[in-house]
Amino acid sequence: MNFSLTRLFIKRPTLVFVIIALMTFAGVLSLTTIVKQLYPDVSQPTVSISVGYSGASVTEMRDNIVQPIEENLAGTPDLQTMNSVVQQGSAQITAIFDITSDTATDLALTNKAIQAAEKYLPSNLSAPTVNLRDPAESVVVTLALYSNKLSLSRLALYATNVIAPQMEQVPDISFVNVGGIVTPAYEVVVDPNRLAAANLTLNDVINTLQTDNQRVPGGFAYEPNRQTTIDIRGDIQSLETVRNLAIIPVGGAAAGASQNSAGAQVQNYNGGTGTLAGAVNQWTASNAVVRVGDVATVTEGYEPRLQYAHISGRTGLFMQVQKASSGSEVDASNNILAALPRIERQFPEISFRVINVQSKFTGQQISIVTRTLMEAILLTAIAMIFFLRSWRSAIVVCISIPTSLAIAITVMKLMHLTLDTISLLGMSLVIGILVDDSTVVLENIERHFRELRENAEDAAVRGREEIGAAAVVITLVDVVVFFPIAFIQGQVGRQIAEFAIVVVISTLTSLFVSFTITPTLAGLWALRSRWKPWAAVDWFGRRFDDARTFYTHRALPWSLEHGRLVALFCAGTFALALGLVGLGVVGEEFIPQVDRGEIYIQLMYPIGTPIATVQRGTFGLERKLLSTSDAFANTAVAGAYAASFGGFVSQSNVGQVHFWLKDGRAHPTSYWVDEFRRIARVSLPPGVQAVVVPATSTGGGNSQPIDFLITDVTGGDPTPYAQKVVALLQKIPGATSVNSTGTQLGPEISVQFDRNKAQALGVDLGQAAQAAGAAFGGNVSTQFETTAGLEQVQVIYPQSYQTSLETLKSIAIRSSYGNIVYLGDIASFVSTPTAPLITRTDRNNVIHVNANYAPSSSLSAVESRLIKRLPTLHLPPNIVVRPAPLGQQDFMHQTLVGMGLSMIVSIILVYLLMVALYNSYVSPFIIIFSVPVAAIGAVGALLLTHRTLNLFSLIGTILLIGIATKNGILLVDYANTLRARGLDKLAAIKESAHTRFRPIIMTSFSVMAGNVPLALALDPGAASRSSLGIVVIGGVLSSLVLTLLLIPNVYMWVAPRDHPVGDRDGRGRRFRTPVVGPAVAAETRYSKT
Repeated sequence: MNFSLTRLFIKRPTLVFVIIALMTFAGVLSLTTIVKQLYPDVSQPTVSISVGYSGASVTEMRDNIVQPIEENLAGTPDLQTMNSVVQQGSAQITAIFDITSDTATDLALTNKAIQAAEKYLPSNLSAPTVNLRDPAESVVVTLALYSNKLSLSRLALYATNVIAPQMEQVPDISFVNVGGIVTPAYEVVVDPNRLAAANLTLNDVINTLQTDNQRVPGGFAYEPNRQTTIDIRGDIQSLETVRNLAIIPVGGAAAGASQNSAGAQVQNYNGGTGTLAGAVNQWTASNAVVRVGDVATVTEGYEPRLQYAHISGRTGLFMQVQKASSGSEVDASNNILAALPRIERQFPEISFRVINVQSKFTGQQISIVTRTLMEAILLTAIAMIFFLRSWRSAIVVCISIPTSLAIAITVMKLMHLTLDTISLLGMSLVIGILVDDSTVVLENIERHFRELRENAEDAAVRGREEIGAAAVVITLVDVVVFFPIAFIQGQVGRQIAEFAIVVVISTLTSLFVSFTITPTLAGLWALRSRWKPWAAVDWFGRRFDDARTFYTHRALPWSLEHGRLVALFCAGTFALALGLVGLGVVGEEFIPQVDRGEIYIQLMYPIGTPIATVQRGTFGLERKLLSTSDAFANTAVAGAYAASFGGFVSQSNVGQVHFWLKDGRAHPTSYWVDEFRRIARVSLPPGVQAVVVPATSTGGGNSQPIDFLITDVTGGDPTPYAQKVVALLQKIPGATSVNSTGTQLGPEISVQFDRNKAQALGVDLGQAAQAAGAAFGGNVSTQFETTAGLEQVQVIYPQSYQTSLETLKSIAIRSSYGNIVYLGDIASFVSTPTAPLITRTDRNNVIHVNANYAPSSSLSAVESRLIKRLPTLHLPPNIVVRPAPLGQQDFMHQTLVGMGLSMIVSIILVYLLMVALYNSYVSPFIIIFSVPVAAIGAVGALLLTHRTLNLFSLIGTILLIGIATKNGILLVDYANTLRARGLDKLAAIKESAHTRFRPIIMTSFSVMAGNVPLALALDPGAASRSSLGIVVIGGVLSSLVLTLLLIPNVYMWVAPRDHPVGDRDGRGRRFRTPVVGPAVAAETRYSKT
């Protein structure tokens, strides 16, 4: 006797309880420990290289430092792209590696490349700082810190040295970034007139601070029976210490310098002008000791500020708390919020405010998708009650849902995957599929029980065995369509891998359930029900029977008589659907924009605008925006902006405001984007450009979906051509917030030393450069230890003296002969326009041209319109315009190409699978015609609902291949069975259509019912995922209607001819006498009524 798994379970029903209990326990245990976050971890390994070279111009930084590093880094294995930002005195190179690469290897190879480049770098360059940035360590909590008692510099010391380290000890937290900080310093503001009168130089002051601030170990004092350490304290400990330091000039005493350079003029302390010799005679006639406090004002302050920060309208700091790469967003957020009260108690003088909790949005989106999942289960259960006319049967079918999902979650946990919106979407979408196997099996069991009058147990066994082959084929088809996804490379493939795993594991589990639990519960419980259906259920049942009768005796015969017309209609609408996509009528994008309730406003002032002006404008706009009704909190920075590839870029003419809107806001984020844009337009002075964009789900904070790179492959400046592209893009319908990273040339005074003069006068050029840099930029001369950490001492001129070229020329330098020489004596001063910032990608100077697209448009529409109009600009051949690597346009193209190829391969694999299972080439060929008709409804649904072809809708399209094929399998498989029993081809397909009409309708409606909540998208942020449900519903609907009309015709045209009674089939079995089924028998009666 052959082993039967179904019969084993029916004979031992306790196995059902054991299996369900084990599945439930494993699922619950995994659910409580699995990592929860918004999206799968698909970020690419990134290495950041920071280089500082004080005083170097932008072009010098690029040519002498950045390019050698880039050249050596270019050949690194797995390197995908490089982005560089070059500024005066600093540069940052970001190397992005392939998503499959090993991060430790990437870091080691980067360090090796930098070591190879060292021989080409300046000898006095400090070693570049190399950091491995794990993009999975995302910001989970943003905090604001204020204090009415502490100075900003003191607050910054506590935040950086005490509070942040404590937070980094919290479980699941990796790093805390403190923003808006100022570096505390004792400011030694030197008065040039007093300095000149004392015959001293800035370098004398700097040297005094360095040599008179010493703390060194003094060894040990050995006494009888005791050893005592000696701490030699010659370090600075207070402001008064700094003021009282005696200035000893480099190379001689302060008084009585032997000679002076003639002709250099400085502004006297009394407001007039005169030679330094006169000033010297006034101040040093008595040869008195000159102290730092005599020539400078010493105060407690901070280094010169190039950036200013506000948090919700107040001066303060903001802290960005990042989670560990292996941690959960939800757990990390909860842990830091739980630790916050303890930290607050330690610092009563500091006020903490939670500005944003990322897990709040993540938890909200997970809750929304979870609720969608529960709604899908409920709607599917209701649909089953109406179709099966038994609540017991509905429960039997729906048991496959939680059991299958429990196993899927367990497998995800074992594979170290995360529970996120993508995996939860897979669970929502698969609900209708999970009940397919059980529905088909249960429907056939009921047919055996009610129509063939078998007892309950025999009906359960024979009904399952009869439909078992079809159920296996249906399940394997659903599984095999996702196999090609495993070969999609990059972020796109990694993004949908979880989805595919959820579908595959859940579907295979549902097949096991349909072979074991479903027939057992049906035979021992559901079929024994004496429940009388509700009136509504009974009414629906009668209407359903009428619909099946109409199809069997009216629609199907008409279709068979007009087969060519049906085929022509299907072919024409399929071609139309392809045309709608190809012509761009149905737009394309990577991932639809999500309403995150966050907005970025970036202000671009003309080059050369003082930072104070940028500060006033940025903070003034911030105050106006904060007064709007839905504004909750913000951070505002003047002098920097958030880079699209992470981190901040300093730029003195730029301001940026990051706004968070209230929960339960009266208007969507898109409304406030337009409103903020209007407020900025009327509030800012002419010449200031304001770019207002919503935060995106991909890329860095304010990254925009449209991102073109403008490159001059010959190494020239692409800025003029980028300006033309910007002007063209501004005219493109649907493009909004157009801007570029191209900057105007700003004023720059180039100090060019005459080495011959300097050598003749005995001037060390290093000392001259140090003096000039200290006077106008500040010089951190030394540092000392305080209770809150190290504090620096900075020497600088008063701001009132940093206003003219003459002051720059009059900076004094002491020569090797001991006399004073002025900067104007050994240098020339040339005013040249220069770019304050250079951006580079893959070793080329580039300009990014960015834009958003209006809700009524799409990413592909704006992109294609721009590309079509680019020839009108008549750009030279050396200017290249292309989408930025690893931007949304790049991901969109990867998605379309990768998923398109996957669809083709999936269809081929489905056909080959059915060939192997059916041992026939013809039947799979007939079945595969179910797929094109599903595309008709999918594209039509996107068009009618104004949705786009994106990652989510393409996932639904691939899923449709399996769902649509299922309908063809049910028809063709049973038709072949009937022909093997002796029916002719026409009678077999008619009888099959009549018998399989019920399971086809049931499974199709269960899939559509399960996707209704997803398609409706009634919750905030759900609209971005609605295209998935819309595609599935539209595709299933068209497949349902057209498959029932098209497949019978294809079967009649392609299936082998009928055999006379007595002939043998391909397996050597003799054809039996034809048997007329109920559909054929009733046809004549129906046509006469």
